[in-house]
Order: sequence, then C-alpha cells, then structure tokens
Amino acid sequence: MDSTELEWNYFNMQVDLHNSYLDLALKLNLFYYAITGAILSFYFTNTEIEDAKYALWLPISLSVGLSVVFLWGAKQALNLRELIKASALNLGFQGYPEGMVLVLVCAVFGLILAVVSTALLWYLICYL
Repeated sequence: MDSTELEWNYFNMQVDLHNSYLDLALKLNLFYYAITGAILSFYFTNTEIEDAKYALWLPISLSVGLSVVFLWGAKQALNLRELIKASALNLGFQGYPEGMVLVLVCAVFGLILAVVSTALLWYLICYL
C-alpha cells in the first residue's frame, strides 16, 4: 500500500468518525430529553408522593455526566477537525469537510445540559 492510498484511507476514516460522532451526539441528546421529560412529567404529576423527589436525581446525574462528556467531546472534536484538515491538505484537496459543526453541537449541548443540571439542583435544594 503506497503512502497516498494510506493517507486517503486515513482521511476517509477520520470523516467517517466525524459523521459517527455527530450522529451519536444527536442520539444521546434525544435520549436525554426523552428520559428527562418523562421523569419530570412523572414528578410534577405526582408531587403529593413524598418519595417522588428522588426521581429527579436521574436527570440531574444524566445532565452532569453528559455535560462533561459533551464539553470534553467539543475539545476532542477540535483535534479531529485539525486532523481532517491536515489530511485533506496532504492529499492536495482545495477544500475539506468542515468539522466545526461537531464542535459547536457538542459545546452547545454541553452548556445546555450544564444549565439544566444547575436548574434541577437549584429546584431540588430550594423547593424540596
């Protein structure tokens, strides 16, 4: 296998990885909001049950955990973006797939989840 073919395979692998990460980020965010919406709906329709407040710990934990994962992923996506750019330039491409979309998606999702976790913790501490 010559170096051009190897570089081409490396480039394809990085672009496929970028696409997989973007797909995973969207699916994780959708899963999070489905779970969180169901639990919050349960809680607010059953506030008379004393132990219902413990159901809020799952969305809080998911919010904190996924926030950390998404913010770390945004940093890692910057590295992947640079690798894609370098591979495209090595292959002599005039342009390359833009990786900033994944960076921004991860950063926005991470920040939103941090705000949600803060709001849920605040509600749990102040109102319960």
